Amino acid sequence: MKKRDIWISVAIIAAAVLILMLFSGSSGKGQIKIDAGDAIAELQLAGGLFGRATISSGAEPAKLSAQAHRPVQLRLSKKQGGDSWRIDSRGPWGKLSTISVNYNDTTALKLGPPFLIKPKVRKSGSSISIDFAIIGQASEQYQNFARKNNRSVPAAKAKIIDETGKVLAAGRFEYG
Repeated sequence: MKKRDIWISVAIIAAAVLILMLFSGSSGKGQIKIDAGDAIAELQLAGGLFGRATISSGAEPAKLSAQAHRPVQLRLSKKQGGDSWRIDSRGPWGKLSTISVNYNDTTALKLGPPFLIKPKVRKSGSSISIDFAIIGQASEQYQNFARKNNRSVPAAKAKIIDETGKVLAAGRFEYG
């Protein structure tokens, strides 16, 4: 009889936890509005235990459950001169690392361009490695390559010139 009572108690506790998990994200709705300038932003978010949502920039804010959300992936795209350009981010997210959506409130996100191109210089013995980071308005970091018409764009070129104008080194950034 005691084992049966224990199993019933465990089942009741498990059911209560499951109900709390399922309804924890339903504490009302809020909205997110994305401003990415003239680019189109597609932001994939994770919230709660099982909550996933993909929202896009546009005229109307997107409705989401009122809770904290985490970005998973961000894609910016833009059409220019008959070409389609795209750049992606999978973090680090900077100020976007936690996006709080409050009940009956609109959270405004300003991300994407204008970009800050930040050099990363590493020295290993006599070798110097130069890379760069592409950082958006909310301190989100983008991958170091863009896509044009769904194809990778050739690597960026670089020249290192001394104060007299002599080219010390020239090459391309190598994408991984």
